[in-house]
Amino acid sequence: MPQVQEALARPIIHHRTPEFQDLFLQARSNLQEIFRTRHDLVILATSGTGGMEAAVANLLGPQSHALAVVVGKFGERWHDICQACNVPCSALCKEYGQAASVQEIRQELQRHPRVDALLLQGCETSTATSNDLQAIGRLIRQEFPQTLLVVDGITSIGCEPVDTDGWGLDVVVSGSQKAFALPPGLSFVSISPRAMQRLQEAPSSRYYLNLALEARLQAKGKTAYTASVSLVLALLEATRSILGQGLDNVIAETALMARAARAGLRAMGFTLLSSAPANACTAVYPPKGIDAAQLAARLQERFGLKVAGGQGEMKGRIIRIAHLGYFDLLDVFSVLSALEMVLIELGRPLQPGSGVSAAMQQACPQTV
Repeated sequence: MPQVQEALARPIIHHRTPEFQDLFLQARSNLQEIFRTRHDLVILATSGTGGMEAAVANLLGPQSHALAVVVGKFGERWHDICQACNVPCSALCKEYGQAASVQEIRQELQRHPRVDALLLQGCETSTATSNDLQAIGRLIRQEFPQTLLVVDGITSIGCEPVDTDGWGLDVVVSGSQKAFALPPGLSFVSISPRAMQRLQEAPSSRYYLNLALEARLQAKGKTAYTASVSLVLALLEATRSILGQGLDNVIAETALMARAARAGLRAMGFTLLSSAPANACTAVYPPKGIDAAQLAARLQERFGLKVAGGQGEMKGRIIRIAHLGYFDLLDVFSVLSALEMVLIELGRPLQPGSGVSAAMQQACPQTV
């Protein structure tokens, strides 16, 4: 966004001045509105993975027990972080592209009667799969109130409805480079009163990633250590833009882009990976006889368009198309048009315009 680029180019102000503290508090307040929380929220100078590690390292320890819901590569990351932090962690593993049901989570929690935290993704970006946070939050509140619900919302916040307080989400992590359309380098961690009590009962041994310390200071506009000044100024502009458009409108536009992309891709012979597709991105298998890596390389070579490949066991098997951040519906039509041309060049029999036509019918339902 131009206003974000302009903010990044401003002279750097000192992070211990009243001027910066005021700007920091404004950005934090805007984030709380986007997260839909009235409770503590900290801004860390890390990528989203740093926010995930901070949640595990501050809330859990060697005497704790976590349950990670693994429906893709980033679910596996929860498990890996627990191992690195010496936190015992069980895993509920699903086939890539499948979401975890409430009943499956209930059964797994019943098998492990002392789970201190349930760790999962709102959107598992590696498979473009969405978990039902509202239903899972209801399950935890009603049946497992001793368990904290910790969510990687890095590609959920700003893309999917997420009611942090209303759904009882104890910790939600997000990052600057996704729906906020900023460079990577900031993570955001919301902390419920239940999670804050856990932090206070078990003071963190962490030095830099100390959530209790950061929460206490950031409520006053201060940070424990040097703030990423330029990124915070850009964050303020990005959050102003989101709230100025209306959060619900931003989410609705992202959902429309996702529906249009899925319709266009299906019309060209692609197959969706996910049975519970997310708004943030779409993951698809190419038509039979088309190599995913070759397709992605050809798109970049011919049109300068970058689509992501698969991760983990999906590497080389799928392509993924983003719908979050500084994209709009015309970008969907552009990538579908480019895909059609490349598929035709690779020998796939297609009626030119079929993908865009199917996408247009989603964008304009009255279209015949």
